[in-house]
Order: sequence, then C-alpha cells, then structure tokens
Amino acid sequence: MVAKYIILSKFDTFRSFLYCLPLFRKQEVAIRIGILTTHLTDEEDRFLEAGKNLDCDVEILEVRKFGISICPNNPKIYYEGQRITGEFDAIIPRIDPPHTEFGFMVLRQFQALDVYVTDTAYSLELCRDKLRCLQYLMRKNVPFPTTGSAYSKVDYDKTIKTVGGAPLIIKLNEGTEGVGVFLAEDEKAAKNFLQTFKQFDVRVMLQEFIKESSGRDIRAVVLGGKVIGSFERTSQDGDFRANTALGGAVKVIEITEEEKNIALHATEAMKLNMAGVDIIRSKNGPLIIEINSAQDFAGPYGVEALYDINFAGMILNFAIEGKKKFDKGEGVWLQKNPLKA
Repeated sequence: MVAKYIILSKFDTFRSFLYCLPLFRKQEVAIRIGILTTHLTDEEDRFLEAGKNLDCDVEILEVRKFGISICPNNPKIYYEGQRITGEFDAIIPRIDPPHTEFGFMVLRQFQALDVYVTDTAYSLELCRDKLRCLQYLMRKNVPFPTTGSAYSKVDYDKTIKTVGGAPLIIKLNEGTEGVGVFLAEDEKAAKNFLQTFKQFDVRVMLQEFIKESSGRDIRAVVLGGKVIGSFERTSQDGDFRANTALGGAVKVIEITEEEKNIALHATEAMKLNMAGVDIIRSKNGPLIIEINSAQDFAGPYGVEALYDINFAGMILNFAIEGKKKFDKGEGVWLQKNPLKA
C-alpha cells in the first residue's frame, strides 16, 4: 500500500507539472518591450494598460534617466544607475522634440547592441529636420509645397521668388505643433524674419503659401505600412495654421486613395513605421507639409479617441511581430545603408 501511494504521488506531481507547463512556456515566449519616452503620461498609461492583454512585458523608460558607456569591447546602457544591457527585446521610441539629441543618442546605443527598435534613430532624425526631410522626399518624388532656404542676404530676393513670392510661409527647421511657423504677408516682412533669425543663428526655411488650404490640413495616421485613420483639422479663429495645439477643430474624414498613397509613400521613403503625415489639398493635388514621428495618439484629439480603437495595443503588436522578423534577419534595421537611394 505504501509503494502504491508513493507511485500515485509521483504521478500526480508529474501531472501537475504537465498542467503548468503551458504557463512556463508563455513566460518563455513573452518579450520585454521598453517605451523610450519623455514623460508623456497619457501615452504611458495606455501602453501599460494595453500590455496587460498581450504576450509582452511593458516598461516605461524615461530618456533623462539613461547613461551609456561606449567602447568596442564592453558597451553598456545604464538606467537609474543600474546596468540594463540585454534586458529588453524591443524598444519603441516616443521622444519629444526638446529631448531629441540625447534621446536619439540612447536609441542609437540600443541599436548598436542589436536591440530591435520599431523606428531607427536615423529615420527619426531625418524626419525631425524639416528641410533635410523635404530634400529626401524630393529624391523620392513625394509632392510638397515649393521650399527654399538662403544664408546670405544677397540670396533672399531670389529665394522668395523661388517659392512664388509673398505671401509665403516661414518655418523654423525643427518646430512642432504649429510653433515656429509664420505667415509673411509681403517681401519686406519675409526679409525681416530671415534677418532676425539669421542674427540668432536659427535655421529657417521658406515655403510656398497654398492659399486654398489656409487654416485647414489633414493628418493621416500610419502604422506598419497602413493608414489606420485620418482626420481634418480646421482653424477656428482665422489663423492660417490648423494645429489642434493652437485651437483647431478636428473631425474624422475619409481621405482619397491618392492621399493614402502619398502618405504611405512618404513614410516608406523615410523608412518610418509609425508617423502622422500632414497633408494639404491644393489645386494641383495633395501635398505633404510635415511628417510627425512622435504624434500624440492618446489625447482627446488622438486617433484612439477619434476612432475608439486600441492604438497602443496595435503599436505593441507591431513591435512583437517586428521583433520576430528582426530575429529572422528581416527588416530595414539590418541593412547597411537603409536610406540609400
């Protein structure tokens, strides 16, 4: 009887182990995703909430708490003073403009250590520099308003004529949310803007003013080569800018196939997997005015609220699938020069 009892106990123990085995396997396949951010509270909460329902462990990583060690033999990444090298399977960069330089430095360190990232530092940097971005879109035949730039005062007249004369748009090269975008009503005002910014060594560009789209633009939300949603923004106070940060109204619209294709062409050209592509409608067709690589998706005017979708979960799912492709040697992240024409 004793022997039979012992054998039965061992069998029950083994059966219990088999019952729990799927749980062990789930822990093994789950990946750890870091959200590289700068304290975007709404987004952070949404990522953490969405991660609970997916096969991943999500952690918020504040950019300003990082440190890195750059050396050929033993490169390291530190977070809050602790080494975290090798602890994350994937990084989703959500870096705002004020922390561009340091944030991208940290992102490049993850890339150097062969950690999968949903978007590369190079593509994000290219997107953040507006003039450089347009130069690259030009090479890829993506339509946008005629744009110019000049350093010397002797070239101001010619550059102003290049973009069609006044009125014209003057933009800071790295502005966001409509800040640093000005309308020069005449050539004298345009030259005053240019001379003032030159005195303070601030890079700006001139752009053709598309009168028929004044105070109105379209945001196409792109993720993984698909347009997830689109909405129109309209100024409510006569301002030529339509940004919601400046009080613009928002409504969901269905954009044309041509507009979808231009948005996808633009993100593909920049090798971006996630972006908000801003488009205006001109008499000559749709034109790209900006590509936002850090669009707000969780606010009251974000794609989640407007479409009642789990966009945070979609981003995490994209990272999970992207990591699988990365491990197989697929994706733009592994090319020697992914942005070579």
